[in-house]
Amino acid sequence: MRVLILDLDGTLWDHEDASRLVPPFTVNGNCVIDDYGEELHLFPGVREFLEWASERFVISIASWNVEDLVRPILEALEIWGYFRHPKIEGHPNKADMIRRTLEQLEIEGYEISEVIYVDDREIHLRDIRRSVPNVKFIQMWVDVKSFEELKRKLEGL
Repeated sequence: MRVLILDLDGTLWDHEDASRLVPPFTVNGNCVIDDYGEELHLFPGVREFLEWASERFVISIASWNVEDLVRPILEALEIWGYFRHPKIEGHPNKADMIRRTLEQLEIEGYEISEVIYVDDREIHLRDIRRSVPNVKFIQMWVDVKSFEELKRKLEGL
């Protein structure tokens, strides 16, 4: 099974720290508006990409955020259901998040053949590669410029 692990801030949406948003949230299409009027927008093509990817990968999240604040955003946008064993935690150790997600999937009986990690920043990559040596990394907005391009890149892997 192929596993696709996604970052959130700056990768799936345009907000750099979704944990700063204050509920209750109002949703307008691909936009979430917090109680103070601050907006978070899904990048174009995210919904279509998740639908496509869900047929080809087990999809999860590794995000340095606060789950109690960010999960309601994912639920409001109606995309929470795409993710298995998502890790949204208030620390930067994405290597640990990814390792634990893979362990949970293996306990469930998945034989993992490939792990792909997508993030807008490569800051955590060295630690991730120590924990998951064969991980393939795609830097969003550098290696690919859109979710359509990400889809094409994943098809070529």
